[in-house]
Amino acid sequence: MGTENDPTKKYLEAVDKYQSRLTQLWKVIFKRVASSLKALVSFMKKLVAVAKQIATVVGKSVIDKFLQAANMVQGLLSRIPNLLKAALRLGKKIIELIRKAADPNKILGTLKKLFIKYIKMLKEIYAQIIEMVKQLDVLGTVLTIISNFKSALQLMFSWIAEVTRANDAVNKARKLLKKAMKEMKSEMKQATVLRKEVMKLKAAA
Repeated sequence: MGTENDPTKKYLEAVDKYQSRLTQLWKVIFKRVASSLKALVSFMKKLVAVAKQIATVVGKSVIDKFLQAANMVQGLLSRIPNLLKAALRLGKKIIELIRKAADPNKILGTLKKLFIKYIKMLKEIYAQIIEMVKQLDVLGTVLTIISNFKSALQLMFSWIAEVTRANDAVNKARKLLKKAMKEMKSEMKQATVLRKEVMKLKAAA
């Protein structure tokens, strides 16, 4: 069968492209994000131990927002790479299915199920990245507030000066993820279109 009549060709090309994006996110972007946020995690651990004392200076709501957002970011730091690895495994399975098929029309039923699941995973990853940026925005605001009280807080805890490094780390991670979001935006629109198209595929009898 010629490739011009192959109904699976466009899905193979799409998955190949998405796999490259997922690999970059996992092996480049999130490794950089995790590395930069080490300063935040270190600062958070120290702050947690004396949260009540610091709250008396900056306000309980500020500390509560910091702890909530920082905990969510820590969770996402492990959750998103796991989602990326799972999506890469499924993408590899789809690629092998298409490339090994003697008759593309015979695999349409299986392709339909796997591709719909794959696109769902891509959208989940995209949504989780958006959520992480949202929480980093919160952290940036809160750390700026804490930094405004740095002089007073240093009289209590000398390590509070690390708030500057923590805030820099948050800003760096946020910049990396916002760039990734921007690059993925058009791909997510295409993925939505392809998902609708693949749902219409009819499996061979």
